[in-house]
Amino acid sequence: MVIFQSCLFAFILCLRAYSASDNSWDATIPKSVVGLSGSCVVIPCTYNYPSNGKTYTDFTGIWYKSVSEIIYHTDTSKIISKFKDRTSLLGNLHQKNCTLKISSLQHDDQGQYIFRIEIKDLDMFSFHESKVSITVKDSPDLPIISVDKEVTSQKEVTATCVVSHSCLPHPPRLTWSHKGTTKSPLQAQEDGQWKLTSSLTFTPSIEDHNKPLNCSAEFTPVKTVSNNKNLKVKYPPYNVNVQSKSQVKENESVELNCSGDSYPPVHSFQWFGSTGTQIANGSSYRLNHVTRYTETITCTATNTEGENSSAPQRIKVLYPPEIKSGSSCESETFIVCFCIVDSSPPSEVKWLSPSSTLLSSGVQQNGSITIFTLQGWLGFPDTVHCSASNSEGNSVMTLSVPYNGLIIYLVVASGTVVVIVVVISVCVAKRCCGRRPAQSVLDVKNDPNELKTTPKSDTSSQEPQNYDLYTNYEEIDQSVYKNFECDNGNPECEQDEDVYANT
Repeated sequence: MVIFQSCLFAFILCLRAYSASDNSWDATIPKSVVGLSGSCVVIPCTYNYPSNGKTYTDFTGIWYKSVSEIIYHTDTSKIISKFKDRTSLLGNLHQKNCTLKISSLQHDDQGQYIFRIEIKDLDMFSFHESKVSITVKDSPDLPIISVDKEVTSQKEVTATCVVSHSCLPHPPRLTWSHKGTTKSPLQAQEDGQWKLTSSLTFTPSIEDHNKPLNCSAEFTPVKTVSNNKNLKVKYPPYNVNVQSKSQVKENESVELNCSGDSYPPVHSFQWFGSTGTQIANGSSYRLNHVTRYTETITCTATNTEGENSSAPQRIKVLYPPEIKSGSSCESETFIVCFCIVDSSPPSEVKWLSPSSTLLSSGVQQNGSITIFTLQGWLGFPDTVHCSASNSEGNSVMTLSVPYNGLIIYLVVASGTVVVIVVVISVCVAKRCCGRRPAQSVLDVKNDPNELKTTPKSDTSSQEPQNYDLYTNYEEIDQSVYKNFECDNGNPECEQDEDVYANT
């Protein structure tokens, strides 16, 4: 690219040279050039001589500083030491191009320079009237950025960045802060400076508004300068919001304010109800006597680029509890009571009976509606009171508990079972207690000593009931004594053993 630009520059200079008169000595050289310390400077130069139709082939080009110091010569041995290996001729003398390059520019290189041409078999000429003055500076000029004063969001735009320099072989490198497509052509200036122009094509967004678009130029050796220009991006309103008090009591008034981010600024606001009907204009709207049933409100903001609307805004209204008519008690397997409360903020509920305070078995909330549940079985009172309260007030409703036949049946059945179990237990206990005295009588009957002391012969003086008693003893005594007289192997003993065994 650099070689092509150098050739193009030489070609342009040649055209200028050939267009000049062939019958005079003259040169086209800028009066001054500015170079960057440490970089290079290129002095554009073309000349002409009176050829008189002849062709010459031996040319010697010489550049002087202050007439006496040779800074460039076709014979490099004649160059002063200070400029050795720092100067070169970019042009072709045969084509009347005398462009000079000075590398590693230093501050003491400042001054005036003169070109001299020597043509064998013709003449030699110093162009004192076409002196050039070189100025050396430490910092380059800032880039110049051009972009439309206002651009539109999501619409493609092109910006340019132009920087001047004096070293054609080593132009500065331009970079942009924004992503996009870039092009960097080179152009020459007539005063000996070169312009590097970079174009950036990009699509701005809302986020680019009031943000700087930056262009940086990095020179050789490393010296960087930058410049920026704030972008003004046009876009329709967005982030449209409605602001108001966080909460308001029922029947009070509240003021709503609408705002939106846009460029240019919003020029109109409209307010709409939940049905889409416009209810007001302006950035603020006063709503009187708000209630829990106040509808949602939407704000629409408009500017030259379009319009946008806020989300539906619902006013948070504070009101005391209202216990709904659907609150009741039901009786199935268990007794369940429901207390349905509408309030803002949500209420606390207490269940009150004639003798105690009961705790809710469950709570379900849906918006401003809260359902409190009380569940029980035995010992449930005939009525319960649902008492709801919040920061705005309180409310109480008495709920009747319905008769539950199933519970009574279960209670009676349970009592019957308990009675039966008690009776059976008593009978078993009595039977066990009746067996213990019989065992004691047998033990007495089997004591022969006790029986012998009974006055059996004197029966006349005994009462009839005693006789029966002693008669009964005689029958028992026979069996008893037989039992004592049994030996092993006696059949009667075996029979008696069976009897006692059953006992």
